[in-house]
Amino acid sequence: MATTTLPGGPTLSYREWGRPDGAVVLLLHGLGSSSASWRHVAPVLGQHFRCIAPDARGHGESEWTKEYSLDALTADVAGLMDALGILGAIPYGHSMGALTAYQLAATQPDLVRMMVLEDMPPPDPADPPRPIPRQPEPGADHDWRAEIAVHRWRNQPTPGWWEYADRIGTETLVLGGLRSHLPQQRLRDLAERLPNGRYVGLDLDHAMHEDRPGEVLTVVEPFLQPFAK
Repeated sequence: MATTTLPGGPTLSYREWGRPDGAVVLLLHGLGSSSASWRHVAPVLGQHFRCIAPDARGHGESEWTKEYSLDALTADVAGLMDALGILGAIPYGHSMGALTAYQLAATQPDLVRMMVLEDMPPPDPADPPRPIPRQPEPGADHDWRAEIAVHRWRNQPTPGWWEYADRIGTETLVLGGLRSHLPQQRLRDLAERLPNGRYVGLDLDHAMHEDRPGEVLTVVEPFLQPFAK
């Protein structure tokens, strides 16, 4: 894996697949996961794209920090793009990674060419509320403080998060798992609010691209076709 240290930190590790001359697809994993979760998806997309999958701070081989807000995670993605000389990319985020991609598209739209949001938690207070960890789980391979930050956000999302959708003009695929614990109607609502969004539901659980990568790719590849080499 490669690493880069962003100005002011942290040091991020990332994996890369595919063709150097392709449009960049940024693969952003979910809470408690890592870039390794894309190991079945990235080689396929890499036939037509340059795929870069960072370990989010506090995950995988990236540096653990004290700060795990969505603002920090989004700044890390923008900083990684700048460090690697990437002027525009296609964020493809799962769960926490989808939240990061969504905020990036809303706050720095010049960096986003199109976007995939895979089973993103909708911007409503979680019902029932997500439990706040009081201590790390034995053997956990990620910083438990990241769970605290994300669960707190899930329980009380940032005000105006729905309104972010009005700013995102790029084409956006909202993928949902029909067997996921997340309320799919709210993801449909989000896709309808996005000016260029569409929702596709698959008969899959939350960990869609890990459990059934082939089925996910049958939807994602045609969507990304306009930028394929």
